[in-house]
Amino acid sequence: MFKFYTKKAFTLAEVLITLGIIGVVAAMTIPTVVKNYRRAVSIAKLKKTYSTLQQAIQRTMADNLGYSYVNFSDGSNDSMNEWYNYYLKPNLRIQKDCLNDTAGCWHSEAPTKLLNGANHPWDSGTVGIGGNIIVFRTFDNVYVNMDGAEPSDVWDMYGVNVDKAALVMHVDVNGDQEPNVVGRDIFIFVFNNKVLIPAGNDKTNEEVDADCSEGGSGYFCFSYILRHDWKIKDDMIL
Repeated sequence: MFKFYTKKAFTLAEVLITLGIIGVVAAMTIPTVVKNYRRAVSIAKLKKTYSTLQQAIQRTMADNLGYSYVNFSDGSNDSMNEWYNYYLKPNLRIQKDCLNDTAGCWHSEAPTKLLNGANHPWDSGTVGIGGNIIVFRTFDNVYVNMDGAEPSDVWDMYGVNVDKAALVMHVDVNGDQEPNVVGRDIFIFVFNNKVLIPAGNDKTNEEVDADCSEGGSGYFCFSYILRHDWKIKDDMIL
């Protein structure tokens, strides 16, 4: 007696349903994977930039007259430029820099926003943030905006106690890419007379958490990241 065997196969409907399920799963997971990858890249660049700037400043202070040589208040633009050009710049790998309020080194789209959606109060459009500023781009496509600020402003805005004018750095870890928002991809460092420290350094954990939450300015988000072992919130770095 002969036995007949039939080959089992998927029907067209089953194939389409399977492909549909795969498509739905991919649509749900791929954005998360991409977002997590971008966060990992951004955190790596933030770590590298912080370390590079810290080391460059320490070498600068060791090689010349040190911090006391420069008055970082806005009224001393010439001395600040001289300090940057002759001492700090040689210790960094800089692709391009812009001095004396020249556009071309900061975002092509203005203005720079805070975490709460407001414009940065010192926004200067495509020039940068502040007045009489120094802005440069690294070869890693990180934008660094340097501005002098008086002790009262450094405390009131950036949560760091200093006894003289200090250097404030706004660092955009992904360059001209969006969102260009303080607390998401722009983080703030303050150089006092010793080291480079995060904005919000002298604030409590509660104050830092509030500032780095919805409705806050985002100034203290780098402090938040350091206090949480380089962890970031879900809404940071989109």
